[in-house]
Amino acid sequence: MKEYTENFTDKMENIAPPPREYKYFDIYIGMKESFERIVTKDMEDKFREISGDNNPLHYDDNFAQEISKGKYKKHVTFGMLTAGLYSTVAGMYLPGKYSLIHSFDEISFVKPVFEGDKLTVTAEVTDKNDSLKLIVLKICIKNQENKTVSKAKMKVIVME
Repeated sequence: MKEYTENFTDKMENIAPPPREYKYFDIYIGMKESFERIVTKDMEDKFREISGDNNPLHYDDNFAQEISKGKYKKHVTFGMLTAGLYSTVAGMYLPGKYSLIHSFDEISFVKPVFEGDKLTVTAEVTDKNDSLKLIVLKICIKNQENKTVSKAKMKVIVME
């Protein structure tokens, strides 16, 4: 078991830094964290395999062009792949290691995301509940053109 853990940790270090370790009372209203990801074909392929979603909108450029009447020049990335970055916010950044996602009050997909897009994810603490050790995050995901592609309001319990 120890060998597996070490190998897994080694692989994770190549993907992302270790999670932040904010405790509840370290977190304040107005606190922000941000990170970037570039959407790759490999990410889309892995998501397709895991989810079983084989809709041609997500891999067939011609189909995407046809169904959108030319609005989309290539296939559209899975919305839920983009939404997976909300998990990254809680698990890696705010609060990080001590997170437990409680709920989403709002989530919307404002514009499509495409392979190659560079996404910037920004989360801001907008409220805290001391008795539950719960924080409320307003999260916005923007593309390389600084256009909002998704936004959410997420509640996270800080476990410590």
